[in-house]
Amino acid sequence: MTKIEDISNDWIKKATPVYSKEMSLAEAQKIPGLRAVFGEAYPDPVRVVSIGAPLEEIQKNLEDTKWRNASIEFCGGT
Repeated sequence: MTKIEDISNDWIKKATPVYSKEMSLAEAQKIPGLRAVFGEAYPDPVRVVSIGAPLEEIQKNLEDTKWRNASIEFCGGT
């Protein structure tokens, strides 16, 4: 099993909550560690998905470096 699979399985075993919320594109782009597909065009507002960190909490301190330890990404569609 790869390290990525180990990390994913840990999140699943812990039943880590998943959050999603529409945010302005400019606001969401300030989140450290935010994952997106390079070259992809995202709408404004953009849907943001986070595992383990409530997006309301993230919005209170957008530039906190602790968000680099969370899985936060743009959703291009489910």
